[in-house]
Amino acid sequence: MMTRDHDPGAYGAPGVKNYQLSERRTYVVVGATGKTGREVERHLTSHGHDVRAVARSRGVGVDDAVALERAFEHADGAFVLVPFDLASADLHARDDAIAERLERAIRRSGVPRVVLLSGLNAHLRRGTSLGAALMEERLRACSVPEPIVLRAGWFMENFTDGLGFRAQAENTGVFRTPFTAHRPMPTVAARDVGQRAAELLTQRHPRLGVHELHGHADLTMTEATAILAEAAGLLDVAYEQVGYEAARASMLTSGMPPSFADAVVETARSFNDAQPWALAPRDDETTTSTSLRDWAHAALAGVTT
Repeated sequence: MMTRDHDPGAYGAPGVKNYQLSERRTYVVVGATGKTGREVERHLTSHGHDVRAVARSRGVGVDDAVALERAFEHADGAFVLVPFDLASADLHARDDAIAERLERAIRRSGVPRVVLLSGLNAHLRRGTSLGAALMEERLRACSVPEPIVLRAGWFMENFTDGLGFRAQAENTGVFRTPFTAHRPMPTVAARDVGQRAAELLTQRHPRLGVHELHGHADLTMTEATAILAEAAGLLDVAYEQVGYEAARASMLTSGMPPSFADAVVETARSFNDAQPWALAPRDDETTTSTSLRDWAHAALAGVTT
């Protein structure tokens, strides 16, 4: 088992030397080929740091325990997340298996700082954020010297990658999801989440514990639909909330595994029931720069009726 001794002043603990941002450091980035991880890696390498990418296509997958632990050895910090596995028959069992391997790699390496990407609603322990909540628990049990949990709001990318705005709007003129039309939702761009995570990895004195990231603004699904439609050059796209059973059936028809469809429905149910996703009020720290309008114009460029 490989371990490392830590200089308690490596990141500027009180009374010892400060961590110099100009120093070249080595960071692990889990999910380096995903939208958030890719931005974390880009930000770190642009500042002269070395990145050990954890991604199957980069030669180190989360299922390869030996390679994963090797990636964490002697690292100065790590960005971790529990990636969704849409091929899994049991989403949450798969989440916990990945979290267990990440916990082992963190423990054995003794990495001094870990930034964990979690969900803004992880404290509810429901739906698609349950896996992140399980990883939060494992991170707390690791006794990492500098643990940071970054709880991010609703990713703008969900509109296109998960909910299929483009296909729905073009084919039917209606955007349908199980989320209520009128309750504002905190929306955030993956690039802003990745940048914040990289900053937390490299700051001298980051605040430890939970950081919330609400994104640029809170938008209802009706408001978001209008913004997305305008960016895509589409006219008269309406938003319609569908029932949970109809939404689940539609997801299953599209090939989504039942356990993941159930998790999406559970997430929608908790939101529609007005369970609090954010625990802190929106302020300058929790607000990011990329608006849904700016993101949509970039993501939906070239979409025509």
